[in-house]
Amino acid sequence: MVTFIEILNGVNEGSRHQIRDGMTLGRSQADIIIKDPKVSGTHAQVAIDGKGQLVLLDLDSSNGLHIDGRRVKKIALIPGVIFEVGRTEFKVITVEEEQAPDFERLLTWRNIVSVKVPELQIENTEPKKQLERFSPALKLNFIRGIQADEEIILGYGPRMAGADSLDIELLDVDAPRDAFQLVAGPGQVQLKVLATGRVTLNNKKVSAEMLSDGDMISIGSTVIKVSYL
Repeated sequence: MVTFIEILNGVNEGSRHQIRDGMTLGRSQADIIIKDPKVSGTHAQVAIDGKGQLVLLDLDSSNGLHIDGRRVKKIALIPGVIFEVGRTEFKVITVEEEQAPDFERLLTWRNIVSVKVPELQIENTEPKKQLERFSPALKLNFIRGIQADEEIILGYGPRMAGADSLDIELLDVDAPRDAFQLVAGPGQVQLKVLATGRVTLNNKKVSAEMLSDGDMISIGSTVIKVSYL
């Protein structure tokens, strides 16, 4: 038998991960990444106890592990067990070894859409956008918030960032649906703020500004450092 944990809610809802001795769970520095602001960078680790049973151990995280509403230091990973890491809920599932490759397939809405939309044969009536190169290319480095340690390199624009964006998705709970747009300019990239007052540049409210090396874009608790390549 092969043991999996399935995420039951949150950003990664529906995804399944096969677990093995030594694997870690966390928000940024872990084998299984959980996009949850209540999860520590490296939150918990899978181990084998003295009885040969897989268990999940809390690594002195801020918010710990919970099962049935109780905070615990260790969770036995047996079929049917439901537990929480931060605000994210998991369920332990076992399958036969030959079923494991298919079972690990992600079931997130992004994957479902990528499969189903082409089958619908919908004609795109939106006008095509004229793409322009970012010269030099732009790097967005998330240095604070739920996406800390994430990097995005952009070579062309315009690019849209927001909570519902399929382009630059912002996972911060306070991120607006449409936060800002990045547009190519002469030798630089222009930031166009779409959510006035909710997005700041270097702690100042702006409507549009050319970006320079080292600039900081803030949305909620998220801070993004800008640099050119």
